Amino acid sequence: MITVECLVDQQPVKAKNQGNRPTCLAFAVTDLNRSFLDEDLGPEYFYRATLSRIPDWKPGDGLQIPAAIEASQLGHPTEREYPYQVDEPAIPLEALPDNLALHGRPINFFTADVGHLIGRVRALVPMGLALRLTVDFYRPVDGIVAFSPIALPGAMMHAVVVVGLGCDEDSQPWFLIRNSWGEAWGLDGHAWISASYIESHAACAFGVEHGSSDSR
Repeated sequence: MITVECLVDQQPVKAKNQGNRPTCLAFAVTDLNRSFLDEDLGPEYFYRATLSRIPDWKPGDGLQIPAAIEASQLGHPTEREYPYQVDEPAIPLEALPDNLALHGRPINFFTADVGHLIGRVRALVPMGLALRLTVDFYRPVDGIVAFSPIALPGAMMHAVVVVGLGCDEDSQPWFLIRNSWGEAWGLDGHAWISASYIESHAACAFGVEHGSSDSR
């Protein structure tokens, strides 16, 4: 049983569904920027802006961190103004519109140190994690992803957002994450992962600087 210490979200936040596209990082980055506007930011614009910075990209390749960092400097339109698409974009990529209001702040990547992550969550600052996935990640039980030391071979990194901190009966820390696989995953799209999972399977963490609203 996990005892909740703190939650970043003051109100329940609905988990979105990326569908059959490798867009998890785009969902996580726009989720991290949600505090800058009272309306959902759309991941499609950031995803396409990142793709345009990856030489020889083709559908299914996913994103690359340097390109994502550069693209995040642009900001993000609302989901209403630039909605998410079911399918991958066609090649050649269409130019992005230049008449949209863009919001949020750039992302930065850092080491997924558990102590640092605990401090950020206690400060009510959400962060993203790039995780190697295990079989158990696909099937949380009662909202908990069981720890396994064995990651799936050849799988892409998967981005999620950390939105809470708790501890188990042995006072070991656990982190509540929001996934982008819809509300059917875990408990309404959320689940707990252990510090051991992060230590074994997190390639890196990422976040944005939070403060007052930022529009461009």
